[in-house]
Amino acid sequence: MLSKLTLQNVIVIGIVVAAVIASGIFFVLIRPTQAEIKNLDTQIEAASQRAAQLPAAKKQLENAKKEVEEARLKWARYERSKMPNIDMTDRLKAALAFWKEPERTAKLLQDFVSKSQDVIFLGGFAIGVPTTDPNQLPWPIWIVPLGTFQVQGDFESILRHVERWNNAPRLVLVDGLQLSGVSPQLIGQYTATLFILPRAKDDKPAEMLPSAGAAPGMGGMAGMGRFGGGMPGPMMGAPTMGAPMTGPMPGGAMVPGAPVGGARPPMMGGPGGGAGVGGPALGGGPGAPGAEEY
Repeated sequence: MLSKLTLQNVIVIGIVVAAVIASGIFFVLIRPTQAEIKNLDTQIEAASQRAAQLPAAKKQLENAKKEVEEARLKWARYERSKMPNIDMTDRLKAALAFWKEPERTAKLLQDFVSKSQDVIFLGGFAIGVPTTDPNQLPWPIWIVPLGTFQVQGDFESILRHVERWNNAPRLVLVDGLQLSGVSPQLIGQYTATLFILPRAKDDKPAEMLPSAGAAPGMGGMAGMGRFGGGMPGPMMGAPTMGAPMTGPMPGGAMVPGAPVGGARPPMMGGPGGGAGVGGPALGGGPGAPGAEEY
């Protein structure tokens, strides 16, 4: 049979075999290699793009670190000027600081508003202790609704008075300003909320005390013992304002020393009086140590 193959047949068979071998090499070796080369080219291109962005990313990281450091320094200055020194690293010491702070803050704020000589500020600040249990001290923030206040003056004076709260010796949010009446006898009414952020080492308060009960006689407003019948006085955490006033008092007259809408009971002097100062805050009052000037 083989003897019958001509030279031409042998050549044709050789060509076919070579074609089959060549196609096998293409599909088995060349094509996968080409695909791998294409994949590597894509990876190289992506890596080149990331490498090109690296200097910009490093610059952004450096800028971010600078901004964080500047923010920390700014907050440190702000904390020194606006926040009392209440350290939650020791719960017993922190509890004493919390119990003393309402009276001190009330005086600071009353002295602060006393400098508003261009308006008449009515009302006073009554702040209660947050709790008598060292294990229940507020963390990381103590939010104290101060109530609703009224001031009397012309339009520009009232706006300046509200803006001055940015310079208060404590962090106070003033909101909901309403104006009524006719200038220069306008009446401005707004609500105020006090924010106090206690401190702690590594921003972690101390562990709970094993047996921390309420101290006797510490209920109610700071400086006030328990009321008759052993019932505790109002605790902090909820507003004690009465119904907001929407207009001037009858006859257009402001009553010095009267809290707005029965929001805060009048403070009395002497033993047993509440933390805070009642009565109008007319200009000329001496500022408390640490309070910023207008």
